Amino acid sequence: MKKQITKLAGLSIAMIMLMAPATACKKEKATEASSETTTAATTTTEATTEATTTTETSEEVIVEVADPLYDPNNPMAIDPLTGIQDMDPANVGKRSIGIVVNNCLEANPSRGTSEAAVICEYETEGGQTRMLALFADISAVPEIGSIRSARQVACDLCGGTNSVFTSWGMDKTRFPGYDTGTGINWINLNNYIAGSYYSSKEGPVNLTGNVFCWRDKDWKSKRATEHTGVTNGEQLLRAMEYLQYDVNGDTPRMFNFVPNGTAPMDGATPCSQINVFFSDCNDDALFVYNPEEGVYYKSQYNGRPQMDETTNVQIHFTNVFVLYGNVCPRPNDGEGHLDIHFEEGGTGYYVSYGKIIPITWSKPTPNDLIHIFDMNGVEIDVNAGKSYICVVDVDEIDKTTITP
Repeated sequence: MKKQITKLAGLSIAMIMLMAPATACKKEKATEASSETTTAATTTTEATTEATTTTETSEEVIVEVADPLYDPNNPMAIDPLTGIQDMDPANVGKRSIGIVVNNCLEANPSRGTSEAAVICEYETEGGQTRMLALFADISAVPEIGSIRSARQVACDLCGGTNSVFTSWGMDKTRFPGYDTGTGINWINLNNYIAGSYYSSKEGPVNLTGNVFCWRDKDWKSKRATEHTGVTNGEQLLRAMEYLQYDVNGDTPRMFNFVPNGTAPMDGATPCSQINVFFSDCNDDALFVYNPEEGVYYKSQYNGRPQMDETTNVQIHFTNVFVLYGNVCPRPNDGEGHLDIHFEEGGTGYYVSYGKIIPITWSKPTPNDLIHIFDMNGVEIDVNAGKSYICVVDVDEIDKTTITP
């Protein structure tokens, strides 16, 4: 889907391009490979503390600062990935999980994506894109798929939130090895596949031993085999126990969340829709604002609504981030793998509640969160809600289109 590029008053594509990384490079398209801190919200303490010192006595005084996201009358806990107080209190102090989900046309619709707290979309070989679906509560992960193979970019995105990284297969030029080098726990489901096809429509899928995923019987006749892999939270917890990964641990807040609709977004201009160009293969990641609901609905592939097959819901988000960065072909790699240089940071947009602002961003190491700044270098507040993060080659920056 092609559109005329629209320049906004005081916010033009050209302005963003002036701040683009100087090291950006062009890609040669290749055929997609078929292989494959602290949570501030708890049920007992929902405030932060600041230490101050009095001049006369030099005694430390603890000043409690109320968490604006916390409602003491709500028995639920705050989800650190969304800032919304809807998480099971039993999940406080537990780790989150990130799952690689296929996004090529043949693999749509997917399952489980409408329930993800955060989705990150990024380019792989041949210009295809994949998604990393993040969930704060592993036990609540629905049946999700189709699951595809590991790439360094997805592993890096898991690192900042202390998420367990989950894929089905791997980029053999990076894995295994990259995960352990960065201290990130990785579940490669390709090692733990059920020997038969199952359909959850026929009843619960009961797996035993060291089997934690299956290929879907209903997808078998419709898709290539590599587009049929699924799992769920129950099986992922079993996998973590088998691999001796600790489920306990801090999941930091994804952003500086503030109550819905209160993020200042100084200097913002209207944005009824934004169309993100990833590549010639995926040229219309389109987000259209619904003012009644205060969210952006996502479509792709010539305007097809991007659906969750299980819930029959078009995926939608309070926040949309477009992060332009240095995305380059890996040197001396014969399979067309890409390196996405998070450590260089970049520019982009933050879109929420019908408004858009230009931003810069940083992620110095795999284990750092993504930090988002306004054009004055001040880290921004983000509206509480689900987020969609597009990681885009800076070379494609002028192909993003914005409609006021």
